[in-house]
Amino acid sequence: MGDSEAITLPENIFSNHPNCQDGWSEEYAQLIVKEALTRLKYEEDINKIIFTKYIYKEIDEGNISSEVCYIETEQAGYYFIMRDMLDSITVVYNRWD
Repeated sequence: MGDSEAITLPENIFSNHPNCQDGWSEEYAQLIVKEALTRLKYEEDINKIIFTKYIYKEIDEGNISSEVCYIETEQAGYYFIMRDMLDSITVVYNRWD
């Protein structure tokens, strides 16, 4: 993986999770990050990732399409997670220096 990567995931692959199409619980954000890392061919054991920080925010309060999530890990880096209006999730990965 490079220093920064972006990947778009179809949200329907998470359809069994209660937050699919509705918010960003910490558990849901972690699930999305793990799936993104799997698809980005992360070489370490994904199940050993330690999540350290989670922040959820509607940038434009009351506007569900402005939801974003920021999540950090000890090992791999930090992530921004956003939902578009086409039922896709974009994950932006940034490596720790």
